[in-house]
Amino acid sequence: MPIVAADLFYGATMKARNKSLSAIMLLALTIMVNGCNMFEAIDSSVNTTSTGDLISEGNGRLAEADYATALNRFDRALEKSNSDEARRGRASAYAGLAGFNMFSILNSLQNDLAAPNSSAVFFQAAKKITDLDNMNKAVEDMALLSAPTKDDLLFRSLLASVTAAKTIIVKYDTNMNSKLDNPDQVNFTTNDKKIKSWEELYSHLGSAASPYSLERAYIELADAFDGRGTSWKTISPFASVTKSGSYTQANFNTIEAVGDFGRRIKTANIKYGNSVGEFKAAILELDGVN
Repeated sequence: MPIVAADLFYGATMKARNKSLSAIMLLALTIMVNGCNMFEAIDSSVNTTSTGDLISEGNGRLAEADYATALNRFDRALEKSNSDEARRGRASAYAGLAGFNMFSILNSLQNDLAAPNSSAVFFQAAKKITDLDNMNKAVEDMALLSAPTKDDLLFRSLLASVTAAKTIIVKYDTNMNSKLDNPDQVNFTTNDKKIKSWEELYSHLGSAASPYSLERAYIELADAFDGRGTSWKTISPFASVTKSGSYTQANFNTIEAVGDFGRRIKTANIKYGNSVGEFKAAILELDGVN
């Protein structure tokens, strides 16, 4: 019987199918023999990315405000090497995820006429923070830097100050309207089960050994800004540490805004020993409520 074109096409198709099936069976057999080694090899190739490459990619993601991906890259970098650059990057990613914007806060402190020498600017910034836990993680990471630069001191001083303000809002904003005002039920034990007691909180904010300290934030901010401008003398709000340096007026005002915050916390602590009414008034004044 003569072979027609359809028969030739059918035969060629079957041969192609047989080759495909053979390839699939060979792949399946290889996987069975080698177990998960093939996939481990693929995963291994991903994990061989160098620390430098991970940090570079993380910084690129930070610039794009892709904080979740940046956090992933810096986490992986820190698994390989405990470097300041990776830790600084991870702190920035945590802060970004929380809604912290250092440049916006600095602009308010230096250019808003209502901001200098007032704690209220930190509370305005704190109201934009969406995740206190991520702020705390950022503070802890920045505290672990082995050789902080002046830029690091600036970042972690403002970070600690805004975190302090957010912590106080979370503790005393009992009517949940994201600010401190008269309807809030402020007393000596408000939300002690949710946030540190006032005594513990005051200790953290006043001790220079604490990364959350306004005392430490004040001193480090003075160090960060020193070097340009007029000679000024600064006195820290809790331990009265005297520092001399050269500052522009705007930078000096920024330092003193942190000092004002600390001094208002000290006043609140004095009122805490007097009466609930006086203590509540001092807490509300932190947010600019008279």
